[in-house]
Amino acid sequence: MKAFGRVDSLAQACVEGLAQESTRWVLVDAGMGGRKIKAGILLGAGLALSRRLQREVPESRVGLLLPPGAGGTIANLGCVLAGKTPVNLNFTSGRAAAESAVRQTGLKTVITAKAMEEKVGEHFPRVERKLDLASLLQEEKKKAVLWSLLAVMLPGSWLSILAGVAKEGGDREAGLLFTSGSTGEPKGVVLTHRNILSNLAQIRGVLGKHNIVSLLGCLPLFHSFGFTVTLWWPLTGGPKVVTYPSPLDPHALGEVISGHGVELLVTTPTFLRALMRRAGKEKLGRLRMVVTGAEKLPASLREEFAEKIGVKVYEGYGMTEASPVVSVNVPGAERSGSVGKPVGGMEVRTVEENSRKVLPAGEAGILEFRGPNIFPGYLGRPDLTEKVLQEGWYHSADYGRLDGEGFLFIEGRRARFSKIGGEMVPHGLVEEELVKWCRKTGRANEGALEVMVTAVEDEKKGESLVVLHAADLDPAEAEKALRDAELPNLWIPRKFKRVEKIPLLASGKLDLAAARKLAQS
Repeated sequence: MKAFGRVDSLAQACVEGLAQESTRWVLVDAGMGGRKIKAGILLGAGLALSRRLQREVPESRVGLLLPPGAGGTIANLGCVLAGKTPVNLNFTSGRAAAESAVRQTGLKTVITAKAMEEKVGEHFPRVERKLDLASLLQEEKKKAVLWSLLAVMLPGSWLSILAGVAKEGGDREAGLLFTSGSTGEPKGVVLTHRNILSNLAQIRGVLGKHNIVSLLGCLPLFHSFGFTVTLWWPLTGGPKVVTYPSPLDPHALGEVISGHGVELLVTTPTFLRALMRRAGKEKLGRLRMVVTGAEKLPASLREEFAEKIGVKVYEGYGMTEASPVVSVNVPGAERSGSVGKPVGGMEVRTVEENSRKVLPAGEAGILEFRGPNIFPGYLGRPDLTEKVLQEGWYHSADYGRLDGEGFLFIEGRRARFSKIGGEMVPHGLVEEELVKWCRKTGRANEGALEVMVTAVEDEKKGESLVVLHAADLDPAEAEKALRDAELPNLWIPRKFKRVEKIPLLASGKLDLAAARKLAQS
């Protein structure tokens, strides 16, 4: 079955989506002074870059270290048109995580920009080749202009044949994103052409009827929502995207939203709260729709935003392994406290945690999902893939239920992660660094479990980490030790609580529920 009409290649979908209306404005780069780019111009640059990559990069995967914007868009497009997999590297997670991604994917080439290279500095991953995107595009400028002219004159199907763009994609790899693992080794999530195109069709099925003209693209391209929703959706016939290189500057984002008439904002509750307080109704009042995901949407934030800005906030739900959109509330189909109805083609069921016995409809349990947007497995990890994929069903880390009308409710998270500011933070890795420091400095005994990381709800960031410790430690010194270990800032706990002993189950496993209660008390 074709996942995107008659097309099952992401490259072909982009060519047809851009060539069909080659004179429309498809991207506004607000980080570059509001530079506007027409679909044909963007396609021409992508085709010229793709031919260069085909000639000079023999590997099937190409690393990208670029922010959202015209450059990041052209680089990803060029890779896909060349039949190569773009691997957008997380430049915020430290050198170790980036180099793990390089090692797992076998990357030898990274396309970047001088400004990004300077920003990342010594944390830039070691690879054989670093290519400067600006230089590449300047060298291919004449060819890009020629391709742009052809995009105006020829239908997409003819242009694809002339450029040698693959028409078949299906179950072949189209994207690779990395998600944190509790062991500290990032997991490579393989997304196929069918996965991405199916999710794009599902997004169009939910949001297409609302005639959204423009959306904000400020989420990183290594983020699953930034990769599918704000990158590929506009390139395959979706709304115009207004890009900005970072979601962390609420004042600038307010100016961008107001100045360019952005209608749809997809963000996290943490970023939305800052935006509401720094930008206000004057800058945000023209938004037509706001959708949040990646962490729980507090009812207080939803109500405050509607009161102060006059725009409703709709909560959605997704995961990298689902390409990523699973469900979303929309006008005319919403329920308070839920994350909306599953998108078309998605099956949802609940199972018992240990036996995986399927539970009756409506009963809460571990959520499992099946659909064309569910990934085929983790890169090079058949052991992890077998744990989460059985007969096409993805066994998630979340507890939840479907109500009688099909709305999905998330009631808890099984895995030892927290979503803080929209980023996944592994408790186990933070805990491991603390234990190593405690034992190295004589604050804990070998073999004794005296430190544990848990989390509590946080009104501002979704969740906040709490360290329970039976060891004699000073919080300020512990924080410094974690910084010295080069953990990302979001991973460093600010709350510490002395306890008599770390709570354990009779089996010897950590008692997660008891630990959370201790942290909340």
